[in-house]
Amino acid sequence: MTVRKFNYIRFSIFIAVLVAIIIGIVFLIKHINYTKTNEYKLLKLGYTESEINIINDKLSGDEINKILELGYNSVYIGLIKEKYFMFKNFDKYLEYRRMHVDYDYDKIVSIINTEANIDFLDEEKQTDTSKGVLMLVNRLYGLNKDYEVDDIVDVPVKYAYSGKKLSNVLMNDLMSLCDDASLNGFTLVVSDGYRSYSDQEKLYNSYVSSSGRSEADKIVARPGHSEYETGLSLDLVPYNKYYDVPKSSEEYIWLKNNAYKYGFIFRFEQEKENLTGFREYTWRLRYVGVEAATKIYNENICFEEYYAYYVEGDKK
Repeated sequence: MTVRKFNYIRFSIFIAVLVAIIIGIVFLIKHINYTKTNEYKLLKLGYTESEINIINDKLSGDEINKILELGYNSVYIGLIKEKYFMFKNFDKYLEYRRMHVDYDYDKIVSIINTEANIDFLDEEKQTDTSKGVLMLVNRLYGLNKDYEVDDIVDVPVKYAYSGKKLSNVLMNDLMSLCDDASLNGFTLVVSDGYRSYSDQEKLYNSYVSSSGRSEADKIVARPGHSEYETGLSLDLVPYNKYYDVPKSSEEYIWLKNNAYKYGFIFRFEQEKENLTGFREYTWRLRYVGVEAATKIYNENICFEEYYAYYVEGDKK
């Protein structure tokens, strides 16, 4: 009986071929699976790896599927890259972009998020008062005539001209702000505060009578649409000085750099007039609480932008 020698060479070749086949199958399976991924599909559409990272970071699965359906467009990624991009407004961004191709993406996003593309005087929405100190009242969002603030109190004469009232929720922070301003050599007092719906109605009608409705709407809010009616808005001015104390004054600079630490924001600033719908009011403050005020200050946004992204949009 002849005993056949084990052929190591043939066995080695067999093993090598088998391993190669297994590796090929694994690679093929991985490739097939990869072609099913959003990353591969986006690459095939023309998106770069860096753009895909942005898309994956900012969009959910269903949102990415919509981008895949639409195909590649540099406008899409231009919008998605914006810090305050919200996918729920994606179609509105695109529609507005078609009408304003010369606008930067950040401008388009901010206008649509804050609904500044809507004529505030033609469409009215109800303020969500359940948001408390974060409720939004402006030319679009208003309070009904029956709304009443249940914690209105007199502002102590040390901190205000006679007869001024505000919501009690902000009083401690207001007094701390004024006390600390005093330690720095500045006497700040409340010159305007809470107004009822009827107070605002009388004021608005007086402007209509003297200047006409179109002119009145440029100067004063319609009843229900003034933040004074919330008790959270106030004018805080240097004592015994005119309202036109310049923004270059020491008082203003100190207040600008410190108001947020006590929960207050500058409500109507010149560079945000297109979003707020009101002209600049140098000394107008609004109480929103320290957390919100700090974010608004650090990110240099107005309250409409904050409300759209961090309150309604529930971003962190």
